Parts: sequence; C-alpha cells; structure tokens
Amino acid sequence: MNENVKPVPDSYSVIYNHHKSIPMEGDNPWIITDAPSLVKLPDGALLCVVPMIIRDGKPKGEFNPLHFFRSDDAGEFWRKLDAESQFGCGCMFAHGDALFFMGIVKNPHLPKTSRKGPASAGGWFCIIRSDDGGESWTEPVQLFEARYNANSSYVKKNGHIYWCFDIGRDTPEAYTFVVAGDLNRDLTEPAAWRVSEPLEFPGVPDSLFVNQPEKYRWLEGNVIDTEEGLRVCWRLYSVGSPDIKNIAVICAMEDSGSTLEYRFLRYQPWPGAHNHFNVIYDNLSGLYWMTSNLIGASPAQLRQAGVGGRRILALHCSSDTVNWLPAGYVIVWPLLRQSSNYCGLLIDGDDLLVAARTSGNGRSHHDNDLTTFHRIKKFRKRAEHLKPHIENVNMNA
Repeated sequence: MNENVKPVPDSYSVIYNHHKSIPMEGDNPWIITDAPSLVKLPDGALLCVVPMIIRDGKPKGEFNPLHFFRSDDAGEFWRKLDAESQFGCGCMFAHGDALFFMGIVKNPHLPKTSRKGPASAGGWFCIIRSDDGGESWTEPVQLFEARYNANSSYVKKNGHIYWCFDIGRDTPEAYTFVVAGDLNRDLTEPAAWRVSEPLEFPGVPDSLFVNQPEKYRWLEGNVIDTEEGLRVCWRLYSVGSPDIKNIAVICAMEDSGSTLEYRFLRYQPWPGAHNHFNVIYDNLSGLYWMTSNLIGASPAQLRQAGVGGRRILALHCSSDTVNWLPAGYVIVWPLLRQSSNYCGLLIDGDDLLVAARTSGNGRSHHDNDLTTFHRIKKFRKRAEHLKPHIENVNMNA
C-alpha cells in the first residue's frame, strides 16, 4: 500500500493480522476471516472472536479456525487467548454470567444428536459456552444441520434468542431458516432449541434486471425486532449480473410458543444489501444502526479492477428499518482491492464499537489479511440533526 494514501479516517487498531500469524503451505496459500463478534466483559475488557476460512493451501500443523482476542485498554491493543474451537462462522453473545458462540461446524467429528434438521446442509449448527470470560470453552454441541451464517443481528425477546441461517445458497434449492433458543434453559442442550420449516427462495421479478443473472443468492440474514414484529432481513446478491444492488429480502417470523412461522414478505430498498450488513438497536436513541458497504466506483472501474465495491464502510440509522438515513463513514479505503466489511457491532456507553474483516494489503477486497477495531465516539450525535422535532399544531387555529 502507498503510505502516502491513507484511509479516511485512518485511526483504527489491528485485532489480528492472521496473514502474518498463521504459517501456511501450498501454492498461493491464503486464509480469510469471516465476520468477527464483540462482547464487553463484566471487568470492562473487550472480547473479540474471529472465525477463519481456508481459501487456498493449508495451515502448517494443527489448526482450529475459531480464535479469541482480549483487550484490556478499550480496544487499543489486543492479545490472543489460548482458547480455540472448530467453528468456521457464527455469532458470540452473552447471557447471564456466561458467554456463548453459536454457528456452523463443517463435518464435525462429534457424536450426532437425535435432532433432525434441514437436509443436505453440509455442516452442523453448534454451540459452545464459556464461564471464565472466554479463556476456555466447552466442546461444540450439535443442534441442527445447517450451512452458514456470518455474525449478524439476533433478537432476545420473551425469554428466547432468535437467529437465522441458510443452506444451498449456490443452488436452485436455496433455503433459509430461523432458530429459537430458550434462554430459561441450558442453551447447550439441543432440547432448548427449535428450528423453523425451510423457506425457499421466492424468486426475483424480471423488472429488477436488465440481464437475468446466472444465479441468485440470499444469505447472511439479520433478525430484527420492529414495531411490526420480528423481521428477518437478508442480503440479495446476483451472480453474473451488475444490475441489482441495494435490495434486501424481507421475511416475517412469528413464534407461537411451539412453532416458528416464517414467511416471505417483500423486497425492499436497503443501502448496501448486495453485501453483508449488520444491524443493532440502541434503546437510548430509539434508532437502529447499521454498517454496510456502499459502491464507490463505476461498473466499468469495478470490472476493470476485477473486484467488487467494499472499500467504503458506511454507517446508517433508521427509526423503522424501512427508511435508512446516512450517518457517516466508518472508514473509506483508497484502493478498490481494500475493504472493511463483515462487521461485529457493540454499543459501549456513548460509543459504537466495530470489529471488521479488513483487507489492508490482502489478496483482494474479499480475501483479507486483517481484523480491525474501530470506535465511533458519541455515535448518537450523528443522528441529532436527522431526527424530526415534532410540534403540537392546532389545525383549527
């Protein structure tokens, strides 16, 4: 990278430089990371979990893809913990005095549970628990068959945690699911969890395309609690077509107590929904906040560079998750091959914390080399001029 050309802003810390830290072998070996997760511990320390995905080659020696990092100085410096696990993607959360990580383990060598899940999944939805602030974790417990979900928003409501995942994203049989975990039970017990019936990809209207794409993908969903009820918002990505950007797939979820009713609602304009986005709700501002990537180059420039548009990581806010307003940039990289994306979000007092999959000097905007930490100070002030001031108007005066 040209040292005279810096990202805006250029103040961030490096959680992990996995490209330098993990010895690899093979022709052009490369490991990327999936979306990181952040949790603040009772003692004030920050914990970040980083899942790894092998793209080419193989690691030298024994390798577990899930790594944990701790910061005792508000995110300026990070140290790697000894704990590791087998997950390739997923989400960390706190409940009570414990930490949990739920996600996907590919082909685990573990005894299978009796629970039946979606077929043809290629992996297992599993969970682990830590009772010592992430220093050590239990062995993964298999809950359902599953395919994938990066770290994205979940909802805790009515004594349950709700999340989602997908399978078959590259096939015509592309399904998504929602899951519910009973927070009043032991979450490491399969009986504490329920899974919905599969929801098939609803298809896309022809009017959205100039040229029909080779295939569609709906993936990396966010579960969000809205005034209209629980919503599951998926990114929509078309392979082989440059036409569709900034469109999300919106689904509804209702929990009867025994069954998860899950159905397609509509397509909706959504900034950055062609790539991974993450949404968090802030009680103090009464707003939803989201990080997503915006296209910052022309289609011709992107085709010439052979990359997608992930170099601009933007912050948006919304009062209803339908209409999103720009609230600034988290980071803007100068080069098309650079990026910060796949973010984990955490509200810390007056600040919004962001852990990002970052390509500072990676192989491409997708094949990153870093996990970075960003602190958006006094983030609520970014919305002060965006919120309306309601007047009491006497219409009869």
